[in-house]
Amino acid sequence: MKTLLLKWWLFLCTQAAIAGIAFYLGFFQSLIEKDPTRLSFLILAILLLSSLWIGKIVYSTQGKSKQDILGILSPVWFTAETCLVLGLIGTVSGFIIMLGTAFVDIDVSNIESMQKALTQMSIGMSAALYTTLMGLISSLSIKIQLVNIERTVEQHE
Repeated sequence: MKTLLLKWWLFLCTQAAIAGIAFYLGFFQSLIEKDPTRLSFLILAILLLSSLWIGKIVYSTQGKSKQDILGILSPVWFTAETCLVLGLIGTVSGFIIMLGTAFVDIDVSNIESMQKALTQMSIGMSAALYTTLMGLISSLSIKIQLVNIERTVEQHE
C-alpha cells in the first residue's frame, strides 16, 4: 500500500505545481476579477480539502479490507459530483448575471449604452465559463485519485 501513498503524493505534488504555474501566470487574479459569484474559489477549496481527505484515507488503509476501503470512498465520490453541480450552478448564475442586468437600461440608439450592456454580458459569461471550468477540473481531479485508489486496492486483494 506504500505504492498507493506514493501515487497519491505524486498526484498532489502535480496539482500543487499546476496551481503554482497558474498563480505565476495570473490565473487566480483573473478569476477574482471575472467571477463575481466566487463559486470557482469554493470549488477549488473543495478540491484541496478532498485531496487531503483522500490522502488521509490512503494513509489509514493499512490492514483494512477491500470493502472497508471502498466504503470509506463513497462520500468522496459524492464530493466529486458536488463539484460538477457547483460548476453548473455557477453557469446558471453567470447566465442570470449576463441576461438579467445587461438589458435593463439599454438604449439601442446610444453607443455607450450598448457598450455598457456588452460589458455586463461579458462579466456574466466569464463567470459562467470559469465556474464550469473549475467544476469540471476539480471533479476530474478527485475522480482520478479515487479510480487510482480503487484499481490499486483491487490489484492487491
